[in-house]
Amino acid sequence: QNMESLFEYGSRRGFWRLYKLFVERQIPFTIYGVAPPLERNKDICDAIRKSFLEKNLIEVACHGRKWIDYQKIPKEIEKKHMKMAIKSIQKTIGQRPLGWYTGRCSPNTIGLVMDEGGFLYCSDTYSDDIPYWEKKGSKKQLMIPYTLDNNDMRFLTNQGFNNGDQFYTYLKDSFDALYEEGKEYPKMMSVGLHCRIIGRPGRFQGLKKFVNYISTFDDIWIAKRVDIAKFWIKKFPYKIEDNDD
Repeated sequence: QNMESLFEYGSRRGFWRLYKLFVERQIPFTIYGVAPPLERNKDICDAIRKSFLEKNLIEVACHGRKWIDYQKIPKEIEKKHMKMAIKSIQKTIGQRPLGWYTGRCSPNTIGLVMDEGGFLYCSDTYSDDIPYWEKKGSKKQLMIPYTLDNNDMRFLTNQGFNNGDQFYTYLKDSFDALYEEGKEYPKMMSVGLHCRIIGRPGRFQGLKKFVNYISTFDDIWIAKRVDIAKFWIKKFPYKIEDNDD
């Protein structure tokens, strides 16, 4: 029960701390939403819908029906969970999710995302600094990589972050390296946040410092993942290679 209360901190306090920062600073962001918790948090869903109507700052991507490891889950059950999660988020948020991220995916996950056909992007990959295309038969899927290093989960792992300044320094160093490389070729930086983790006051200060830092740059784009997807699809559409079927 005590472990459950650690997660509850995210919805009771952490979300609102992040929400206030991003809305006040007009910073767009993507929420990876697990369907049942959204169903149970009406106030959060109300705030998300309000952002759609007033400022369009928030995107809700689908983070699945259950937070379980799908590695050995039968394909048909994973497919059923995917359909249930999409339907649930469409009902609670008012919009069909256009992005997907399982996190603990199976060998079938990306294929199921392609077969479902309604996702502009999938983030079940960590293999690049920029989006790229995957192909399966006649189907193609834009992949927008997620990150496990620019991620507050490292507050909970060995050799991770011990305080907000370490988090800030790592994010700043990542940003600076990508910004320098971006002078020659576009780069993308993801920052992974969890309400129950970065929402703690001491850790949150590191995030605020990073937001303040990147706000001094006038030639970067802070975007929801769905907006990155739309941009990439328009500017860098899938190209048929010589070895394509």
